[in-house]
Amino acid sequence: MIRFLRFRRPRLTLNTGLFLAFAAVALALAGPRVAGGLRAQAPPLPTLRPIVGPVTRIVDGDTFWIGEEKIRLWGIDAPEASTPNGPPAARYLAAVAGTHALTCRQAGPPSHDRLVARCLDPWGRDIAEIMVGAGWALDWPAFSKGRYRPAQDRAAALRAGAHAQGAPLWR
Repeated sequence: MIRFLRFRRPRLTLNTGLFLAFAAVALALAGPRVAGGLRAQAPPLPTLRPIVGPVTRIVDGDTFWIGEEKIRLWGIDAPEASTPNGPPAARYLAAVAGTHALTCRQAGPPSHDRLVARCLDPWGRDIAEIMVGAGWALDWPAFSKGRYRPAQDRAAALRAGAHAQGAPLWR
């Protein structure tokens, strides 16, 4: 004779049933509000739209304005305007940017109320790479992962820009 194993079927008690019913109703009523509240507390999404336009004001060798947007070039460090190499770096950035429309896309989190971006001129050239290659900015490997290091090495070998002085650079 074959004997079948008996499995006990779990019984649903009155307390468990009431708990599950209350949880379902609470989730249906409060779910959208909770999700909406979490969405409202989330940080704003980064600006992924390109900013296109001519440079309207130069701050220093790596910061400028396009219209109402203050932009800092990603991956490089240029001397501040108050340092000896600051004014020549700013003048060089003004000459590079000219009156052409630049296209800037966000490349990192905002820094001091500035959009950190990679900017290209109308011919597709990277403005940061031009600044480093001319010797008026340095590669910042903590952010660029060495992207502009070859341009910096060429500028140092040619003694271009700030490298011509033979004095220690700003960093």
